[in-house]
Amino acid sequence: MNKANSVFILVALVLVWYSPAQAQSTIVLLAEDFESLPLGPNVEEGLAGEAVWTNIPSPGWINDASGVPGVGDPATDGVTEWAGWGFANKDWWVQAAEDQNRSQFTLGQGTVAIADPDEWDDAAHPGPIASDPYDVWLSTPPIDLSVSKAGTVQIQFDSSWRPEFDDSYHQSANLTVSFDGAEPVELFRWLSDSGSPNFKADATNETIFLDVDNPATASSMVLTFGLFDAGNDWWWAIDNIVVSAEQRADRAYNPAPRSGTDELSVKTVLSWTPGQYVAGLSPQHRVLLSDDPEAVADGSAVVSTQDANSLDAAGLLEYSTTYYWRVDEANQVSAWDQGSVWQFTTEPYTIPIAVDNVTASSSAPLNPPDMTINGSGMNGLTHSTASEAMWLSGPADFSPWLMVEFDQTQKLDQMWVWNSNSASEGFIGWGIKGVNVETSLDGVDWTVPAEAMQFDRAPGLSTYNTPQVVELGLVHARFVRLSIQSNWGGILPQYGLSEVQFYGLPVHAREPKPASGAVDVRPDVTVSWRAGREADQHTIYVSADQNAVAEGLAPSASSMTNLLDLTEFGLDLGGTYYWRVDEVNEAEAMTVWTGPVWSFSTGETLAVDDFESYGNLSPDRPFQTWVDGFGYSADEFFPVAYPGNGTGAGIGHDIWSPSSPYFNGQLMEKSITLPGSRQSLPFYYTNTGGTASQTERTFTPAQDWTLGGAKILSIAFYGQADNTGTLYVKINDIKLTYPGDAGDLVNEAWQIWNIDLATVNTNLQNITTMAIGVDGGGASGLILIDDIRLSQVAQ
Repeated sequence: MNKANSVFILVALVLVWYSPAQAQSTIVLLAEDFESLPLGPNVEEGLAGEAVWTNIPSPGWINDASGVPGVGDPATDGVTEWAGWGFANKDWWVQAAEDQNRSQFTLGQGTVAIADPDEWDDAAHPGPIASDPYDVWLSTPPIDLSVSKAGTVQIQFDSSWRPEFDDSYHQSANLTVSFDGAEPVELFRWLSDSGSPNFKADATNETIFLDVDNPATASSMVLTFGLFDAGNDWWWAIDNIVVSAEQRADRAYNPAPRSGTDELSVKTVLSWTPGQYVAGLSPQHRVLLSDDPEAVADGSAVVSTQDANSLDAAGLLEYSTTYYWRVDEANQVSAWDQGSVWQFTTEPYTIPIAVDNVTASSSAPLNPPDMTINGSGMNGLTHSTASEAMWLSGPADFSPWLMVEFDQTQKLDQMWVWNSNSASEGFIGWGIKGVNVETSLDGVDWTVPAEAMQFDRAPGLSTYNTPQVVELGLVHARFVRLSIQSNWGGILPQYGLSEVQFYGLPVHAREPKPASGAVDVRPDVTVSWRAGREADQHTIYVSADQNAVAEGLAPSASSMTNLLDLTEFGLDLGGTYYWRVDEVNEAEAMTVWTGPVWSFSTGETLAVDDFESYGNLSPDRPFQTWVDGFGYSADEFFPVAYPGNGTGAGIGHDIWSPSSPYFNGQLMEKSITLPGSRQSLPFYYTNTGGTASQTERTFTPAQDWTLGGAKILSIAFYGQADNTGTLYVKINDIKLTYPGDAGDLVNEAWQIWNIDLATVNTNLQNITTMAIGVDGGGASGLILIDDIRLSQVAQ
């Protein structure tokens, strides 16, 4: 087989085809496959599913559905799942929409992003579409360009586009880029009108490649995928977005936090990847940080000159403030290479605290107490005059009270109150006037203020947007009771309230990763969370017994950081586990803040290699991991060339030879894959000189194949009609020959080789090498290999 990774045969082609990648490091600026999104149940689609859809994109992405007719009201927004870009399990989408060629999008796997006006139009919405079309937009977070060479950005994504055009519907799509917040520039426009020069015919399964001429002065860019002027047309779905560029060598890059991050802790550590020219110099980095962008831009905001590529910013940051920062790098040419300006916004001092339950001494039949906490009648800070959106006590209630309960003790800072605001408030006066705001930890013993306070009277107008702020003084409480003394009318013994909201310190652990309810989690997962404000250390409880975790009786571990490797808990594959984090600080009045109980499920299998991460560019070419007989050239990632393993194995399709059917294509196989897989590994073999063709991988660090109680190793392979030879595998050099039918190697279908690990005479907790090969004198052919997995039972 002719391979362009042979430094002896086709070196010229390698240099021509890959010279940009070899001359400069290619860095990935953004990679998004939507697989990390937690999916929930269907809303209006007829096909039921529990974890199939969400309209919430990844952090930093913006899903703009403002151009959907009737959006915001489930009764008028069309089919809710598609009122804007939806993120859905592709197989569920295909079935829910009765396919209609959606299944042709085989490049899209798992969760994909979908704009589907055809499905959206199946429910009521305003019209006519000709004057009020379906317009939806999906924007990336700001993508850092600080170390990208000018004119080298490349965009790749998988796309499924099916258009329709008639007098009413003009389905169109585009992709735009905005540099540093400037006006968007259109990268392409697809129209459904066959008479247009921008007409894009059906292309339900293709990979799009784009070059972007990023300016040298640009520090960030935002991409926006738009589908517009649509109605009862077809769809546009996208997946596997990768944005890359050639890296500048002189600048600091890869800032943490990522530029544009919101709600960053004021006790954060700023870090970055140094430029290449700083080694051997001191000081290496000049850090500038300020809430004044001009001070950073003009170089006057220097906070540190240092060698370390991180800075503890605790003590430098205020709450609810946007900061700008940059890192200048030392080099031998100009003393300092000025970095790009990044930004972040710190967390607010307090956060909204959700009320778990609300009760009252009495209620009018149409005015239950939960009207005060469910946002009814609210539009931002404005409360309407709709009386049914408020609480009203029963008539002749002479000891009125309203009590809220939180799911756990909170540290409360403020209560915001919107008083009774019905249109008749001005002359009846149901609104609360005199009131005692009482707090309790247990609902039995109450702290009662020395004097009653007075709530402001609401105007009884639809413009009521000035809630009264009641200072609670960072009180520890699980219950807050309003013991009402009087109302503003002073005539009828009935009392009303529109809305009440609470704010407190974020003292509990929150924002778990993996998210609560996550599935297919590894048994050796490292969990993390956003630490409570006052935490000094953390106690983590983990168990398959939910009650044991809730009661604090489960196995536990302590951590001084907000993350923990769960390997020590011995989690099994295919299990559901519960965990909670208690925040501990012995120096505080409340020494332990008990956390909520979260859950996740481990996968039924564990990937040894699913072959999803390989591509055409170094260092991710498959033959750089699964080495073969052709080897590979030296480059910036592999300073030493590999001459090959001395066998006739070749990994990956030949994309360099003009005579190859894969010329200028993909190293990995994209069309023939296991269901749910995006690509498989081509293994070409030609046995000569009595040597078996073999591809090998070294695991660094070593893998533990007993993890999660694994007992079976499974290898998926796909044969070809003219294949010859006998398949084998080596595990730590222990050879096992395929025990199945010899004809399986010519079977053009996916087959699973299940290996009982108990039969492999090696240390299964220390797997360092694995090889796959074919025996047989003169044997030759092509095998496709997909998921290599561990499990407790045969696949």
